[in-house]
Amino acid sequence: MRKRRYIPLDLSLVDDEDTEESADFPVPVCHNIVSTSQIQCTSGHIDLQRVSLLLPNSRYDRKRFAAITIRISDPTCTGLLFSSGKLVITGSISMYACILAAHTISQLLRENDSSQDFQIISCVVQNIVAHAEVPPGKRVDVDSFYKAYCEYATYQKNVFPGLVFRPPESPIVLLIFASGKIVCTGGKSCEDIQN
Repeated sequence: MRKRRYIPLDLSLVDDEDTEESADFPVPVCHNIVSTSQIQCTSGHIDLQRVSLLLPNSRYDRKRFAAITIRISDPTCTGLLFSSGKLVITGSISMYACILAAHTISQLLRENDSSQDFQIISCVVQNIVAHAEVPPGKRVDVDSFYKAYCEYATYQKNVFPGLVFRPPESPIVLLIFASGKIVCTGGKSCEDIQN
């Protein structure tokens, strides 16, 4: 994959409704991280039907989906565990919470199935979703933004009220709304989101 390069955006497209000038740029706040982990067990294959009977906070219907859904409360997130040992964690708000959730699920499996040993092999962030909001009193002129960056943006206000902006040489996608709310997705690290 080629190295991504960031371009400066024209901040004059943000309308200031107040008389005082403010150079505050919205700071993105992470609210969902999706990560994948690999759990290795001694038998090589995890019996999801048995796990669903042992864990009260899980749901498994093989006819609907090939994974068991495991909900944990500390950290608050959801794990999808496949029989191959692949674990998808969603709903955490930091990389630390992803790792902690993977270890918590592994510990739950160890406590409820003492005949096998479960170990976490890896934990990799797949996607980070963050949101930001321009300061009060400011709005984003989405039409002007689209005209200035039309080659990197998609905007059809009759279909979807937000502008979809894909900065060149960047892994992220921004959803920009006229209200000043911005959703940032597609990053694999906090640096991707901050830049």
